Amino acid sequence: MMKQRKRGNQPNEGQNNSNHSSPTQAFSSASNLSSSASAHARPSSASIPGGTKIQGAVNNGGAANDRGKMKAKSDKASFGIEKSSSHSKAMLLELLLTVPRLSLIILTPLVVGMILRVAPSMLDPVYGSVFSQDRFLENSFVSMGAGIVFAVVYTLVVGAKSVSAASIKGSTEASSSTTTTKSNQQQALAAGLWKDKCVRTGIVVALDLCALVLACSFTTTSALFAFSGDFGPRRGPHLTQLVFAYPVLALLGFANTLACVPYSSERNVYGRAWMSCVLIQVGTIFGLTLVVFQMTQSQGPNCPRIYTASILAIAISTLHKLLIFKHGEVALPDERLKGKKQQEQGLSKTATLVTGIIPLVLVLALAAQNATRNPQCQSGVTKAHNPVNGNFTILARNESVTGWVSVVDELVPRNDLHIRFLRAGHSLIGGMYAETGDSIFGVFYMPEAVRLIKNRNKSKQEVALQIGLGVGIVSGTFTDQGMLVDVVDIDPVVIDYASKYFDWPKPHGVYIQDGRQFIRDAPANHYDYVIHDVFTGGGVPPSLFSLEALHDIDRILKPDGVLALNMVASEHPQKSQALHSVRKTLHAAFKHVVAFKENPDDPDGYQNVVFFAAHFPIKFDRYEPPAPLSQEELARLQREQGGHSGHSSRPSIMRDWILTSFEDWPLSTPYDPSKGELILDRNNTLNAMQFIGAEDHWHAMRSLFPVDFWLNY
Repeated sequence: MMKQRKRGNQPNEGQNNSNHSSPTQAFSSASNLSSSASAHARPSSASIPGGTKIQGAVNNGGAANDRGKMKAKSDKASFGIEKSSSHSKAMLLELLLTVPRLSLIILTPLVVGMILRVAPSMLDPVYGSVFSQDRFLENSFVSMGAGIVFAVVYTLVVGAKSVSAASIKGSTEASSSTTTTKSNQQQALAAGLWKDKCVRTGIVVALDLCALVLACSFTTTSALFAFSGDFGPRRGPHLTQLVFAYPVLALLGFANTLACVPYSSERNVYGRAWMSCVLIQVGTIFGLTLVVFQMTQSQGPNCPRIYTASILAIAISTLHKLLIFKHGEVALPDERLKGKKQQEQGLSKTATLVTGIIPLVLVLALAAQNATRNPQCQSGVTKAHNPVNGNFTILARNESVTGWVSVVDELVPRNDLHIRFLRAGHSLIGGMYAETGDSIFGVFYMPEAVRLIKNRNKSKQEVALQIGLGVGIVSGTFTDQGMLVDVVDIDPVVIDYASKYFDWPKPHGVYIQDGRQFIRDAPANHYDYVIHDVFTGGGVPPSLFSLEALHDIDRILKPDGVLALNMVASEHPQKSQALHSVRKTLHAAFKHVVAFKENPDDPDGYQNVVFFAAHFPIKFDRYEPPAPLSQEELARLQREQGGHSGHSSRPSIMRDWILTSFEDWPLSTPYDPSKGELILDRNNTLNAMQFIGAEDHWHAMRSLFPVDFWLNY
């Protein structure tokens, strides 16, 4: 094969060395080599035995000769097209299967898909779920675009410098050279090799930096978290991503762009084949990224995903370095590279190898440190989480599908009462006073008013559904009162902690799944009550507030069933868009809707609002507090319930006050169908409406607990 290629590269007589116009003849592509060999392998008429007789016959043939020539030309043209097509396919495959391009096709979707999922959730405990997602996707594309632009500029600068350096070197050698053409070839070859080296170096450095940024991300983000109070919830997430997600995406954009730059050995590749290679590379990476993004959970253990990505990036970078060290190219050796190895000058092999291994050692050391010693990467409680002089004790913590969930005891009493609460991200989803068992949030008792609604044909055995558990205040009370209760929550850790640390009795059914999927699959006309409370992290999941979701809830309710829905909102004219939209959507799904707020003294404040919705007029009976039980009765009840003390049977001043007074706290603004917009699956803008309220919630949480509390998770 090599002999045939050498013959194909020799110039024919009378061509004035036309083949020398290519400065990279030693690295010519397989397609050009094959085409040249094919051209010289076809014999001419003069070389055919009996050629003179054939020529005479042609001369006597007249018109037949012309037709024969035309047919011969047609056959040759057809043969050339077929050969060109097969060469183009082989050439395209060869371009795609180079080590830099193939390795980046594998690496980029895995890392980018992971970053788009993990980077926002890493910020949830400090900034909440709403602002961590705000404009993150748009800024991610901008970051990758910036890396692409920088790579283009880098390539142009390197190309100009390579030509300049080669010209200077060539002019020095030309004074003693007798052939100018040979000198030009050497200049072009030197320029191409120098540019190849710069491109290889750029890719390797970008991969090294990408791996180091990922491996250091826990340290750098934690350092910026300390300034989160000054940054605020809007700027803070993006400033923090400047040391994590955005540089990683920019470096990957830079590396992929350099991987698409033609090497000196690919200079003679047809433009159409080259563009096909670039389009296939971009399309493959984009498609695989979407697949990885869809397959990756938005929440869950982030640490393993991040340091695994850093190890993968540094492993591919190390592969590049080893190939360069051994072969002088980031490619497996073949006949084109045989004898053309370009080792680095001025550095010994040992020094080059050590320099290349240092980033690998650093990344592996950081990954090991994060996996074994970093408190934020440990699933349980460590000594670092409970400092000696701290005001809080973390009893349990775990990273689950909704982020970091922890149970915390406040050591300093408030009004002589100690608080235990359940934290999820940058919010509290429930809590109790340790001494009394009362909920620290009185509004959690308000949904129990569904049992006070008049004009209902109560069945002998009522059935209730609670979407979103919290610490189980309502479902615990309903279970104690003999109701069959189903609970659906997407987070298994929340269910586990509610049972272990908040005296939550086991209900009739527990379902760990997405609430929207549950109500879509639940049987029709099954529930007397549906309790809907899914607020966390400064907002609510929009999919559970759409008109279609409310129709699903209406379907699974009995004809006289009632929905109690809690959301956090404000009646202030500039902050009430979300409130009006949810209200309008509820009125579109149910005939009768009433709403009450938790704090009548702050009409414009950001607070819990509970809606009651049904297909009949909603009127409430007066609440009568139950008679307190004696110690003997409480002990008997506790024995019967397997150690559980009973939510509904315990005296509760908070519950009695809420259920006695809530009818005096209606919304100040009457329902106006012209305000707000209908929330639909195909046009769900609720998430965008929650930004103002989420910012108020973030500041409220920061005023409730100091910054050190939110950083310790």
